[in-house]
Amino acid sequence: MSDNTICNCCNSLFADLDVPIKCDGCALLFNPKCSGLSASELKCLGLKNRLLKFFCSDCEKGLKELPELKSLLNKLLVEVENLKSNLGNNSNLSNEFIINEINEHNKRAKNVIFYNIQESNSNQTGERLSYDNKQVNRTIASILVDTDNLPTPLKVIRLGRYQPGKLRPIKAIFESDSIVFDIIRNKNKLTHSNPPSTIYIFTDRTPYQRDYMKSLKEELMTRTKNGEAGLTIKFIKGTPKIVIVNTASNTLNNSQNFR
Repeated sequence: MSDNTICNCCNSLFADLDVPIKCDGCALLFNPKCSGLSASELKCLGLKNRLLKFFCSDCEKGLKELPELKSLLNKLLVEVENLKSNLGNNSNLSNEFIINEINEHNKRAKNVIFYNIQESNSNQTGERLSYDNKQVNRTIASILVDTDNLPTPLKVIRLGRYQPGKLRPIKAIFESDSIVFDIIRNKNKLTHSNPPSTIYIFTDRTPYQRDYMKSLKEELMTRTKNGEAGLTIKFIKGTPKIVIVNTASNTLNNSQNFR
């Protein structure tokens, strides 16, 4: 059956006298009763030179997420520029590497890594998984205290093989990168809790990002030993850089962010 004869909201056939409402975003048709518009608004939509726009719920949601998508795009563009600048200093880097790095970054954008979460003593896989889920959810609840609908991960995974006495990190996969942004933005609430939590939260970095951060830390350590004071690592437009800070407290806060 043609989509032109049914409402894309209630899936009912249009009556002979119905005048379907077309979404200005996706161009799908909707029953006037399902549009949520008043009689005067429906009348305005029928004008030849109308100013009023109608968007279905899916398109409305997409418009609300547009600023977050723009922010993500800007971050990716910054990373591309950073990779291009490194390309001039390293002939081994190629366009293929840049593309692969961006793809790898996108695959990890919905992941969060939790460190220092205790492991279950159970020998049952299901019980261990249930325990990890509860611990991750409890940690999220402690930092997103002002959120009504707390996000829950789609999946949690312990990284690496089990070794007695060694806590493996947990990778939590969420529905969207905006959830990851909220968690990372509020993660410092863990260290500011009373008593301070020993759990650390980080984004899921690519191997290149981890190597780059490691080299920055080594450079920071070398420059500090050589007498340069007030240095720390700070993200500037999505790219980590060594910068000079004014106070020791800022140095401590920034160093915790890039562990």
